[in-house]
Amino acid sequence: MDMKKVFWLLIIAILLLAGCTSSELLTKNYYILEYYDHNEEQDLFQKTPLNFSVYIQDSKVSKTYNRSQIVIRHFGPRITYDNYNLWGIKLSKVIPDLIQKRLQRYRIFNQVHREFLDTRPDFEISTSINNIELYMADNIQQARVNMTFILRNSGEEINLIQQNTNIERKLLSYDYDTFVQTVNEIILEETDKFINKILITCGVEGGIEEIIADNAENTVITEEIALEKTTTEGNGLLLLPALSRTDNEPYFYAKNDTGFVQSGKMGTPLALEAGFYSIQYGSGKYNQMMTKKNIEIIPRFKTIIEPDWGCLIVEVIDKDRNYAKVRYEIFDLVTGESYGSEFPAEEEIGEQSTVWVLKPGLYKITMNNEPFNTYSNFTTTYVEKGDIKKLTIVMDTDDEGIPTNMIGAGVLEESFLETSLEKTKFSSAIHGNVNVNSNNESEKDVNDTNIVLNAQLQNFLLYDNSPFHYSMKNLIEVGTSKATSESFRLSTDDFDLKNTLIYYFIKDLGLYARFDANSHFFNTRLYDDDFYCTKINKDGDVVQDTAFVDNVKIESAFFPLVLKEGVGINYRILNRSKANLSLRIGFGLRQDINNDVYQLWNTQTINDTVYKEYRELESESKTGTEMSLVGTFQLPLNLSYSVNADFLFPFNDEKNYTMEWENVFNAKLFKYISLDYKLKLTHKMTEINDYVALNHALFLRVTYFLK
Repeated sequence: MDMKKVFWLLIIAILLLAGCTSSELLTKNYYILEYYDHNEEQDLFQKTPLNFSVYIQDSKVSKTYNRSQIVIRHFGPRITYDNYNLWGIKLSKVIPDLIQKRLQRYRIFNQVHREFLDTRPDFEISTSINNIELYMADNIQQARVNMTFILRNSGEEINLIQQNTNIERKLLSYDYDTFVQTVNEIILEETDKFINKILITCGVEGGIEEIIADNAENTVITEEIALEKTTTEGNGLLLLPALSRTDNEPYFYAKNDTGFVQSGKMGTPLALEAGFYSIQYGSGKYNQMMTKKNIEIIPRFKTIIEPDWGCLIVEVIDKDRNYAKVRYEIFDLVTGESYGSEFPAEEEIGEQSTVWVLKPGLYKITMNNEPFNTYSNFTTTYVEKGDIKKLTIVMDTDDEGIPTNMIGAGVLEESFLETSLEKTKFSSAIHGNVNVNSNNESEKDVNDTNIVLNAQLQNFLLYDNSPFHYSMKNLIEVGTSKATSESFRLSTDDFDLKNTLIYYFIKDLGLYARFDANSHFFNTRLYDDDFYCTKINKDGDVVQDTAFVDNVKIESAFFPLVLKEGVGINYRILNRSKANLSLRIGFGLRQDINNDVYQLWNTQTINDTVYKEYRELESESKTGTEMSLVGTFQLPLNLSYSVNADFLFPFNDEKNYTMEWENVFNAKLFKYISLDYKLKLTHKMTEINDYVALNHALFLRVTYFLK
C-alpha cells in the first residue's frame, strides 16, 4: 500500500479514536447560578411583611461582561474570554431572579414580582453588574464580584437605599465549578446585606414590630410565599484543598451518622450523600489526625473546608547541595508525640516529596534516628495555618561522601508553592567515568595498560504551561582511549539535540512539532591492523590509495549532520510521577548532510593482504510517515529506564526506512555513582547489507549536578 495513504489513514484513525474515547475534545462547559437556601440568614425572616409592592428590574451588565464567555482577568488591565467555559444563563436575568427569591423567602415585602401588568408598584430594585470575573495568576485564583443594589420609588430617579459591593475572594480549589459557586454565594450574601439595610431603614431590625401607621389601613392580603426547603436527598461534594498543589498529600476520612466511612484525596472532590459528617485529616496516626464535626453535605453543592492546617516538606542535602539519604523524624514540640519518620525524596529520579499535613504549631525534626529529647542533630520549625513550608536540612559528609551530622537547617525558599508552579525548569549535569586496566599476562616483564576516559554534559529544559508543553534535551559526549604503545584515540564523539513542542487540545491528545539534530565535533578515524586502503569520492575519483595503513579518516568534523523535523499527533499513553510514555505519528522529514563522509564499500583478502575500499556518501533527504515512542520509567531498587524510538518510512521507498531505537538503563549505586547500560539499535542499508546494527555501552559513571 502507498505509504502516503497509510499516513493519512493513521491520522484519521487517531482522530476518530480520540473523538470516540474522550468527551473532552473541544467540549464547552456551561455554568448556571441557582438559589441556595442553606446560607439563608435566619434573623432576616419576617413574620409580617412590609405592606409594599416591589418590582425587580433586569440587571444592567457592563458591556465587557455582558457575554456568554467567562471573563478572566490577569491581575492587571489584560482580560481574556474563555471560549470553552460559558455562562448557561443570562446574567441580566438570573441575578434579579435570585434577589426576588431571597426577598420572597424572607417575607420582606407584600408583593415582589419581576413584572407588574395591571398595577404600579411602590418601589423598584435595580442592580448593576460592573465586574464578574475570575482573577488568575500563577499561584492564586480569586472570584471578583463588583455590583450595585438600588432601591427607589417607582418611576423616580432618587435612590432611597444604595449598596456598593466589591468582593474579591480567594478560591480554595482552582476550577470553574468552584469559581461559579463562589460567585453564586457572594451574590446571595450581598443580597442579604442589602435586605438588612432595607429593614434598618424601615425601622425594623431583627424583626418587624409595627407596620408604618399610614400604610396600616391599606394593608392588602399578603402573597402566600412557600417556605419549603429544597429536597435534602441527593449527593454533594466535599473538598479539602491540597495546599501543596500535588497529589502526594495524605488521605482524609469522612464518617456519617451511621458510622459509614469513606476516604478521599486532598485536592480532589469526594462525592457524598447529603447529611452531616465528621472528618478526620492530617498526618500521623489515626488519633493524631485533626477532626471537624457536623460538616453538612448539601445536594448539588460543593462544600469546601477552609484550611485550618499547614503543610511541611523536608528536604535533606549535603553542603554541595546534593541529595542526602538520611531518615528524619517529626515530633510535636509540646507533647513530644512522633508523627512518623521518612527518608527525603530523591527528586532527580522522579520521587515525590512527602507532604506532612499538620496542626499549626511548633515541631522538632531529628536526624539519624535521634530521640525527641536529643540536643544534637535536630532543628525546629513553625507550621502556620494555611501555609506550606519547605524545610531544608544540610548534612556534613565524611571522606567517602556518607552523611554524618547535621550542620544547618532553615527555610531557603520563600514559597514552595511558587517554586513548584514554575512553568520553566532547567537542569544540567556532568557525567564522567574512568577505566584503567593493567596486566602482564602476555609477558612477565611487560605490562599492558588500557585507559578509557569518557565525559558527558547533559542539559534539559522544560516549559509546561497548559495547553503548551515544550522540552529540549541536549547531550554532548566525548571519550578517549589509550592502549600500551599507542597514543590516545577518540573513542566517543557525539552531539545530540532534541526539541519538541506539543499543543494538547484535550488532556492526553495533542499536536506536536519537533526538530532534532545530531552531529559530532572531531574527525572520525577507524583503526585496524595494517591494510591496503582505497578511498573514492562522489565523482568517482580516487582520493587515497595507500598501502599498509592502520587507520583511515572516514568522517570530517561536524559531518554527517542529521536533521529531523516532524509534525503530527501526540498521544500521551502514561502520565504518572514515575512513568510517562507518549506515542507520536505524523509527517516526518530527514536530511543526512554528508561532506567528506566515507563508508566501507568492499573488503577482500589477497595473499594475506587485506584490501578495503571506501566510498564517499551522497547527501540525501527523505519524507514520509514517522512514528516515535518516548518514555521514562522509575523502577524499584533505584532503577530507571528511558526509551526513545524513532522510525521514518519514506513515501517513495518503504524498504529504505530509518530506525533509531535507544534504550538506557540506570542503576543508582551511591550518591554520585551509577551504573549505565545503553543499547542502541539502528537500521543500516548499504549496497552490501541490509541489517540492524547494535551498539552496546556499559559504564560506571560519576555525576555532578550543575543545576
